[in-house]
Amino acid sequence: MMNPTDPVLVLRTALAELTPAPSHDATTPPAHNQIYAPAGHETALDPDRSLVIGGRGVGKSFWSAVLLNSTARNYVANSYPRLALDRCEVALGFAGVDVDTHQAPSREILDELIERDGYAPEKVWRAVILGVVNRVLKLKLELPDQLGGSAGLVAWVDSDAGRTQQTLRHADEQLWQNGRRLIVLFDALDRVGQQWKTIRERTRALLQVALAMRSYRAIKLKLFLRVDQAEDPQIIAFADASKLFGAKVDLLWERHDLYGLLYMLLLNAPQASMAFAALIERTTGLQLPPAAGLMLPAEMKTSEPKQEAVFVALAGPYMGSDARRGKTFTWLYNHLADGFGRVSPRNFLEALRHAARYPLAESRLVLHPKGLQSGVQGASELRLAQLKEEYGWIETVIEPLADLNVPCNDTDLFDRWRQARTIESIAAVGGEAKQEPVEFHEVPEDRLAALLKALMRIGVAERRADSRINVPDIYRVAAKLLRRGGVKPRR
Repeated sequence: MMNPTDPVLVLRTALAELTPAPSHDATTPPAHNQIYAPAGHETALDPDRSLVIGGRGVGKSFWSAVLLNSTARNYVANSYPRLALDRCEVALGFAGVDVDTHQAPSREILDELIERDGYAPEKVWRAVILGVVNRVLKLKLELPDQLGGSAGLVAWVDSDAGRTQQTLRHADEQLWQNGRRLIVLFDALDRVGQQWKTIRERTRALLQVALAMRSYRAIKLKLFLRVDQAEDPQIIAFADASKLFGAKVDLLWERHDLYGLLYMLLLNAPQASMAFAALIERTTGLQLPPAAGLMLPAEMKTSEPKQEAVFVALAGPYMGSDARRGKTFTWLYNHLADGFGRVSPRNFLEALRHAARYPLAESRLVLHPKGLQSGVQGASELRLAQLKEEYGWIETVIEPLADLNVPCNDTDLFDRWRQARTIESIAAVGGEAKQEPVEFHEVPEDRLAALLKALMRIGVAERRADSRINVPDIYRVAAKLLRRGGVKPRR
């Protein structure tokens, strides 16, 4: 039996206990030892950049939670001093949760205000923002306390647009003169309605308000938006939308960012910290202070050669006996990438968690190549489950493709969908939120082609240089599609 103080077992246990999703919503702040601040994410937190776009698991709600919590915000301000986040107030405009201490409206409250009471979505969003400004800044304006009702704040806003804008402008100037800023956060905007038509209307209205308020110097809106919403032509179909989207930030994780995150988490794992610090020193020559704590050396955040040296010590250099099967450091990242080459931290950590749980006999490696393959299987299953939550139509589309070899021709996909009557199945439940691809409205004359276009838009499929269609492993494995020499699906 292996000694519980053995560094191999200690590190394997720490990896097996990784938490892929420390923050699920904007109201749940992460602990300091879960906050990793990649240099490339500075613009995502910049108060002057209103629109942040990202897929599932890349950190939209995580960064919302960091900004919203004063302790976490002040902590991350040290990593991004240019942003002066420690001089910002932050409040919540929407997060898809029931009303709590942040007093942001829930989806049900929006339904009452817009569908029952008949207020325009844009008026509701302006009322939400005005209420946040009054509450956070303690302006003591004689404004209604409640959003709804004939004497509520939405009615107050609806009755006099000029008065509303003057009030906001006055607050903006007062904040600016005091050297302070207010960020109003909007997260989980795919939950502003139940029907996709409703989600479109409410998201578009909020984007129009954000565009109108770009000129405010101290009051800033920050919208964390899903990729499919940002690319829906009906959501962005308003005048001057390009001015807003031209300054958007894509929330991406480079390979060195993900390995830096991993190493920071290991350095903060109570039982593994000393063993991992010793491994870093042995493999890179970098000297860590005795109580390294949160202090991952700067070079370990950006230097891929040093990161690879550490990973080789954990998992060996190659996926086989030599480089022909691929280097472990690049293999893992490449096999977790979607059709756009993007890897989310949630999937990366999930793969490593599964890899560390793969049963090993007498191996002196912390991770084994077969464990990394198992990790890709586990991450693929997680990602496909997430995809089903995001797009209600995806399961109907993916199931008929089981055992299909990729890359393949368009017609191979179309034949499977015709045989399964996939288009008819989607149409039977279409109209509900996320149940129908937006491409059905863009290419109504050829819905099979529209379906393929939808898969390519969300990164589930990609077109190769030879025009064939490929499905990346992060989706292919769990969907039970086949690829010569690729990671096999679980059976």
